[in-house]
Amino acid sequence: MYKGIRGLPITAIVKASYYRLAALFAKRGHEAVARVNSGEPFSENIMKFLRAEVIKSNSHQVTQVDRDRYTFSVCETIDHKEGLPKGEYKVDLQNKWCDCGRFKALHLPCSHAIAACSSFCHDYKTFVDKKFTNECVYAVYNIHFNVVHHQTYWPDYEGLKVVPNKSMRRAKKGRPPITRIRTEMDDVETERRCDVSRMPDHSRRDCINITHQ
Repeated sequence: MYKGIRGLPITAIVKASYYRLAALFAKRGHEAVARVNSGEPFSENIMKFLRAEVIKSNSHQVTQVDRDRYTFSVCETIDHKEGLPKGEYKVDLQNKWCDCGRFKALHLPCSHAIAACSSFCHDYKTFVDKKFTNECVYAVYNIHFNVVHHQTYWPDYEGLKVVPNKSMRRAKKGRPPITRIRTEMDDVETERRCDVSRMPDHSRRDCINITHQ
């Protein structure tokens, strides 16, 4: 958002940020409308994630452990190299829980939950959180930004006048002033010593170890 405008004055940065954000919301809003009109329930990234989880769920073995079909035992037969060991996981569809932790953390059904749903022909998409729907995404970007009028149409300002500190301005020539905050480490007194004898209180010119001509 601030690429190319970080060196501008503060008023120009605020103006550029406002209009860039407005343009971004307009672009994303048009994309969200197109997704809603296409009939797809979720965004492309969510559908891609679900398709990958469905492929992994085809290799799972599911065991139903209650008659209400809420609790399942899902056993992996293939190691998918996701950081978790291949094993058996408990899935609780009523509480949206899986031992792998992804169902609760991502608010999206993992491959184990999808396998549990497939065991009794239940639509796993009902467990996708509503905030991932295209309608919810469109509501986020459905914000109207007003175009600021020309300065001649602004009302007269009646309030405090902010005066900048001239000492904080960047030098036009030469090296910029040091803005580092000094601490007690900077106050350590350095004792001058002779370059030859390395003794204090005199310099090379007055050193007795050198025969001066």
